[in-house]
Amino acid sequence: MKFIISLLLMISFYSFAEDDHHNHDHSHDHTNKEHSKKDKKALDAHVHGVSVLNLVQDMKQLSFEFEMPGFDVVGFEYKAKKKEDIKKVRNALNILGDYKNMIYVPASANCKEEKYSAKVINEGSHSEFISQYLLSCEKISSIKSIEIKYFESFPFSKELNINLIAKNKKTIQTINKKDNIINVDGYFN
Repeated sequence: MKFIISLLLMISFYSFAEDDHHNHDHSHDHTNKEHSKKDKKALDAHVHGVSVLNLVQDMKQLSFEFEMPGFDVVGFEYKAKKKEDIKKVRNALNILGDYKNMIYVPASANCKEEKYSAKVINEGSHSEFISQYLLSCEKISSIKSIEIKYFESFPFSKELNINLIAKNKKTIQTINKKDNIINVDGYFN
């Protein structure tokens, strides 16, 4: 239940952070039954080079959700049909399948991955990759910083807007390739 509350907070926090994004003129048919409302919302607004990380603490669990424009991940936004494009999408999903390609949490926290998902959403001429990781950390309070490895995995990416909701704090941060460390000293207890 607490996890659901945290996710609801994250969604409302994310909506607040969305005001910083430029809106693309996306003309989407919202009657398409293939995507959930969350998927459609993800494609409503984004800027190439700028992705979003929603990071939520629920007790000893950390939930990481990356929302990335297709261009940042594979270099294009259309639905892959050519062999080489399909290969790029499969490779990206394989990279996204291991949270260690996206983040580094200090070993002292003794975190274990509980579950993950990685998918690509195609809508019209735009696509977005979504990856989610749920980590359970025995010593969550020992985490002082989190290194974002996303930029190494996907060189088209330039910035990452972070929405962080911890037990007693919440913040919005922006990091980039040169400054890829999230300072979370005192956030998790």
